[in-house]
Amino acid sequence: MEESSLELLRKAGKIAAKARDYGAKLIKPGAKVYDICETVEKIIIEEGAKPAFPCNLSINSEAAHYSPLINDEKTIPEGAVVKLDIGAHIDGYITDTAVTVVLDEKFQKLAEAARDALNAAISNFKPGTDLGEIGKNIEKIIKIHGFKPIRNLGGHLIRRYELHAGVFVPNIYERGLGRIIEGNTYAIEPFATNGEGEVIEGKDITIYSIKTLNTKGLTDEEKRFLAEIYKRANMLPFNERWLRDLGEPDYIRQMLKTLVRRGALRAYPILIEVRKGLVSQFEHTVLVTRDGAEIIT
Repeated sequence: MEESSLELLRKAGKIAAKARDYGAKLIKPGAKVYDICETVEKIIIEEGAKPAFPCNLSINSEAAHYSPLINDEKTIPEGAVVKLDIGAHIDGYITDTAVTVVLDEKFQKLAEAARDALNAAISNFKPGTDLGEIGKNIEKIIKIHGFKPIRNLGGHLIRRYELHAGVFVPNIYERGLGRIIEGNTYAIEPFATNGEGEVIEGKDITIYSIKTLNTKGLTDEEKRFLAEIYKRANMLPFNERWLRDLGEPDYIRQMLKTLVRRGALRAYPILIEVRKGLVSQFEHTVLVTRDGAEIIT
């Protein structure tokens, strides 16, 4: 990566970290999920970046992919385990980071399991290391804490304008995933749970991304709507809140459903722990150097 690109990546990482830390302080019982996410995204924009995906605020057994809708009234419950997962990018150079806030001390160890697993993974994240060994480290630390890693979630390679770039960073030992490559950027994100250790898709969808720009079979109205999404989010994930000036909420939701049905958009259902176990998550974006991993966020 050229030095100018590295500068953009590092700047985006600092902005993401600032927004993450500020947002974490807003997570309190009774706080509106909508207000927290809007504030976090506003910070990212005011600091000179753009959200790389909608702010996720997933509560308790929700592991990922809950982003508030237009006029969302959902609030943070007492004693919750809350994951704040955000991303920032500058000119397509993406950073991705997450933190867990626990509102009851009895869940502190669950949060520590994911955080300690992240630290262990980063300390072993070096060029040439098998990605399966990183999963092995994560799994070991989470189990030492008395919890289970979520086996079907994990980190990912990041490329310009490509959040999930085809390489998986597992939370358990897996074979055949390849080796860590110097110069690449990865998100490492251990998930720990007191449940079964697996997530399933829920029925609700709050996040989408463009699947294809091929407009064959779309009406003129649908083409215009898709073009507006691309203008605002490129190929990155987005939320209906980012389109709220395009019409009434029901109209926007219907257009999104139609474009998913026609194959133009990809939908990301909320991910829920299969046994409704509580879930914690910590995440950093790292740049692989000759000597190891530079934490970007």
